[in-house]
Amino acid sequence: MSSRLFSFFPIFSGPRFQGWRVGVCLLACLGMGGCNPYSEIRSELSPADQMRFDRGLRSATPCWSCHDLTGDAIKVGPPLLGLFGQQAGFVKGFPYSRAMMASRVVWQSGTLDRFLSDPQGLIPQNRMLSAPLADPQQRSDLIFFLQRVSGQAPGH
Repeated sequence: MSSRLFSFFPIFSGPRFQGWRVGVCLLACLGMGGCNPYSEIRSELSPADQMRFDRGLRSATPCWSCHDLTGDAIKVGPPLLGLFGQQAGFVKGFPYSRAMMASRVVWQSGTLDRFLSDPQGLIPQNRMLSAPLADPQQRSDLIFFLQRVSGQAPGH
């Protein structure tokens, strides 16, 4: 069957590519199947909310370079696990700026929206390096995504 599957590419039809073909098929199956770490969350959402979740996931991609969104790894920025309902500067062991530690900000949808739109406006002299997210829809989708994946932080 696999030889027929790849027969339209004659270069890949020899025995030399047998293992390669199996690998491609496995990757394709994983890609179509259960490799999505968010499949359980998505299954509980309406179709419209699934689309919003996916837009939020795309908006979160740049955040991953500095933040661990669903775990507790400390990177350039603090991990975001258990973010909602916590006071700014809540992650033990992360070297926050004095401004962040002194702020009385509690991370909720509204405060996170204000922070993402103007990090220096909400907490002047914080060390957030990212450019503000000007698009309100993008911020809303990102917050929607974060609310569903951040969960509660263990021991924070």
